[in-house]
Amino acid sequence: MLSVLIPVFNVDVNPLVSELYTQLEQLSVSFEIVVADDASTDSITLNQNSRIKQFENVRLLSFSENQGRSKIRNFLAKSAKYDYLLILDCDARVKNSDFIAKYLSSIREIRQKNEYFVISGGISYRKKQPLKYQKLRYKYGVKREVRSASTRNNNSYKSFTPFNVVVSKTVFTKCCFDETLTQYGYEDTFFGLDLKSKKIPIYHIDNPMYHDGIDDNETFLNKIDSSCENLSLLIKMGRVDDEFISNSRLLQVYFRLKSNFFGRFVLKTISYFSSFFRKIALNRNSLFALDMYKLVKIAD
Repeated sequence: MLSVLIPVFNVDVNPLVSELYTQLEQLSVSFEIVVADDASTDSITLNQNSRIKQFENVRLLSFSENQGRSKIRNFLAKSAKYDYLLILDCDARVKNSDFIAKYLSSIREIRQKNEYFVISGGISYRKKQPLKYQKLRYKYGVKREVRSASTRNNNSYKSFTPFNVVVSKTVFTKCCFDETLTQYGYEDTFFGLDLKSKKIPIYHIDNPMYHDGIDDNETFLNKIDSSCENLSLLIKMGRVDDEFISNSRLLQVYFRLKSNFFGRFVLKTISYFSSFFRKIALNRNSLFALDMYKLVKIAD
């Protein structure tokens, strides 16, 4: 019935796989867990993850060359055995003992109404404060990513993320992650908009996973650099339309400024302060400085 799909890169997934396996076994449901290692470079982690092969119904697939976030997810979806796919990020951790049971209950209810659907469980962060050098990413996650199901259902396609979702396998006959997006950033947004254009519903429920893989501030900002470069390229290619813009407050501000002389002057002026905004974001964990830095980066 359920294929659990986990792409992994340099992360120990033993705790995640072990907890998921325990819950699935207790429910006596047909399942598989498939972990796809996307050319990890850490030999210690590779050795640790090889231990998951001891579990029945668990497969570990390994790639010698990095496939990227889109391609590896598409591969996992197409190679899955069962009709319903639980797609998880490798740095997710189980929060509740009824995590699988909640998803199975939702699947049984929703499949009576739709053949094609996505169920999003949401994201959570532990209350324990992270280390000082991780606080920017933690603050961003708590303030920008944690949302109740009722809030997310108000605009079900906005800021779609496959961090913790169930997808009926039939969805991948109509939609897939865009493999032309090889750089980090916005492949999730395009998938969400593709779902919307195909009228495939996303149902949000309160069934969150902890996000434990909190990047240090420098790594997080390097990922911001990559995503902004990707977004800037997409804008130049004409792939950012009104629907895309409506899902991003950052883009709404950017195009509003670009539409008039004074706004373009503002963008040019703040571009000289790129390093300043980056420094403030790093040292003071300022989300405002982070937003200004992102605005400057996509305007470059």
